[in-house]
This record gives sequence, structure tokens and C-alpha cells, in this order.
Amino acid sequence: MTQTVQSGRTNTLALIAFIAAFMIPLAGFILSFFARRQLDDPGNIESGRGLVRWAMLIGILGTLAQLAFFIVWITLFATALTQFPGT
Repeated sequence: MTQTVQSGRTNTLALIAFIAAFMIPLAGFILSFFARRQLDDPGNIESGRGLVRWAMLIGILGTLAQLAFFIVWITLFATALTQFPGT
């Protein structure tokens, strides 16, 4: 006889945080904290801890990449304005 093992369902907020981390990294990072708190509640049988970890990592790296991009962009824009002030 075969037994079927019923796995817990995936936490919806963990899945949303993972998807959001690719589109809006800061939002994915913030949502992953809320999802982690839900998963850490006693008696919670939902899965999704891996999604939360990846959402945190992708959210941090994506936010840092966006911040670096904007700093470089603003620096180049300011440099261009100072080199051609009368144009």
C-alpha cells in the first residue's frame, strides 16, 4: 500500500515577496520580513522558508544595485551639467 504525504501549502505572502523581489526589490525585502513572521508563528504548517530567504537576498542585492545605479546616474548627470553650463 502506498501512503501519500500531504505537504503544507506554501505561504502566499512568501510567494508574493519572492516575485516582488524581482520587480521592486525593496518591496520584496520588506514583504519577506512579514512572511517570515507568519511562518515563525507557532502551529503554522505552511511552507515557504526557502522563498523567504531568496526574497530577502534578492531584495537586498537588487536594492543595492538600484542605489548604485542612481548614484552613478546622478553623478554623471551633475558632471554633464557642470561641463556644459550655457548650452
